[in-house]
Amino acid sequence: MDGFLPDKLDDSLIDSSWRRSQGHGLRAGSQADLRYLSRGQLNSRKQQYRQVLDHLEDYTGLFERWPGGKQSRLIFADSTGSILHSSGCRSFGSKASRLMLEPGACWEEAAMGTNAIGTALFRQADMQVLGAQHFLQANHGISCSASPVFDPHGQLLGVLDISSDRSRHGQSMMLGARLLALCVENALIADQADTHWLLNLAAVGVHMQQPWSGLVALNEAGQVIGANRIARQWLPALQTERLLAELVPGQITRWGKGSALLTRKVAGGKSRPARLAGRLQPVAQPGVDSRALALLNAGISLLVQGETGVGKDHLIRQLHAHSQRRKGPLVAVNCGALPAELVEAELFGYQAGAFTGSDRNGRLGYVRAADKGILFLDEVGELPLTAQTRLLRVLQEKSVTPVGSHVAEPVDFHVLAATNQNLQQMVAEGRFREDLYYRINGFLLQLPPLRDYGFTEFCALAERLLAQTASAPVMKPGEQLLQQLFACPWPGNIRQLKQALEVAVILADGAPLTLEHFPGLQPAVRQDSTAGAVQGSLRERNIAHALRVLDSHQGNVSAAARELGISRTTLYSYMKE
Repeated sequence: MDGFLPDKLDDSLIDSSWRRSQGHGLRAGSQADLRYLSRGQLNSRKQQYRQVLDHLEDYTGLFERWPGGKQSRLIFADSTGSILHSSGCRSFGSKASRLMLEPGACWEEAAMGTNAIGTALFRQADMQVLGAQHFLQANHGISCSASPVFDPHGQLLGVLDISSDRSRHGQSMMLGARLLALCVENALIADQADTHWLLNLAAVGVHMQQPWSGLVALNEAGQVIGANRIARQWLPALQTERLLAELVPGQITRWGKGSALLTRKVAGGKSRPARLAGRLQPVAQPGVDSRALALLNAGISLLVQGETGVGKDHLIRQLHAHSQRRKGPLVAVNCGALPAELVEAELFGYQAGAFTGSDRNGRLGYVRAADKGILFLDEVGELPLTAQTRLLRVLQEKSVTPVGSHVAEPVDFHVLAATNQNLQQMVAEGRFREDLYYRINGFLLQLPPLRDYGFTEFCALAERLLAQTASAPVMKPGEQLLQQLFACPWPGNIRQLKQALEVAVILADGAPLTLEHFPGLQPAVRQDSTAGAVQGSLRERNIAHALRVLDSHQGNVSAAARELGISRTTLYSYMKE
């Protein structure tokens, strides 16, 4: 298997791309004829790529702490070259080039000539384009490194790109782009609903379970259902049944010219590859809440409440994957991200020509897209009152009238909602409709914050996150480290803990984990949080920590919230206290 370092990119790749650019009718000295997605198209693409973008968001904090990340942009573009995510430094390049690196801009090679995003998409391989290697002169001020992102079945999803000023772009940028692309790929593989087992493969001398090692997903019967690009090099010659018969779960086994490690993702039921019957050492993991699943299958609306990062989104996806509607779509809507003036058009769709700037073919809308499936309303408390009124009518009548139409269309969907706000208080204040609250809250699922976990629960969670994380070795942290981690405030809850463990594993590079591998964490004496006074001290500690992080970002609320793993709304509430 090839190592982590990408193949050297020679000048012939640039030459070939320049010839293709000329064949597209482009002129090197001309200005970029940049194409942008409409706002509706961009929101639709983001929804389509939500899972990819969610996993990428988990690594933006790591990127920003990386020395190269302080002077560059992290970009994800879909398979058409359209930018869906752009974060990081915005101070380099001309005003025009900065605009070209914003979400919605299209960088396909046919329109922009030789560039890392478009050329990497064409080649489906790593690509680095430095300064004047760009075909269009307008792009000579920047340098870019891009690595493709593939789905678990090897289909191209898009590219992950790191762009910077041409004078500050080194080989480490290419390595960083590929590392992050592999991390996202591995997360997608592990996150499949049918993934019960993870098989890690590494060549001799390569650390096991790093992003650049091979990763194969297996279902409960031991059948391959996905693999990353590294493992796919081995799959044609991999005798899976024979290999599984020789492996002991949780133990690294020499195999051929490398090593293999099988870990369990899903516990309970029949989660046993046939060749391993009777030899499993399962990692403890709670299953789907059977009570919530029974209510969902009975048509009862569920409201999931909890702070940012406690696992609301994960719970919803697990419920969908095991529900009677699992064959239908799960349409997730971040209500807080919907443009205020377009909320109803986005939710309920619209007819062609319904308003100025609308798509010429109209739009289906999230509600109709959820037909035969589940509509997941995340941050439901952010919906404006006018949209709440229409949503209530849709839920009552099971039909939707698109904007600009007078014809109601029947729709069969189930609604699940999540919030980190106190909806009852919002009802009392007149900011949320009481009738809608009871319509979506057939049963309340309250997820506790990480600070309310007991030590035993916290240890089990930390060990489970290590076992599930494709980029982390399966190891049991020492008692002292677990005590230190337990004493930390964790305002970002499970999401923050998961990212901290992933960063620590990479920094440790195979060595035993210590507190030094968790930069920025500040353990404190932790007490039983059931008492009101202690809850107050924990909240004060969380607020103090959040304000220190905000100060380190010179008051940049978005950057501080991203590092903390909390919402901007939560951080604003901390600032007011």
